[in-house]
Amino acid sequence: MKKLVGLMLLIPGLTLVFFGCSSPGPDPEQASREAQQRKEAEKQQAEFRKDLPPVSNPSQVR
Repeated sequence: MKKLVGLMLLIPGLTLVFFGCSSPGPDPEQASREAQQRKEAEKQQAEFRKDLPPVSNPSQVR
């Protein structure tokens, strides 16, 4: 009887695990698009930092 109860709990649990593992990953086109957007954002941030005036000593707070 205990084996039957354990089996009845085990089968739905394994089914959920297998369905969770089989979910599709991100679309390759979407992944490349997101990577391109990240590169563009990093490039824009670098350009913005170039335009900022230099800071002499950022650790000193007045």
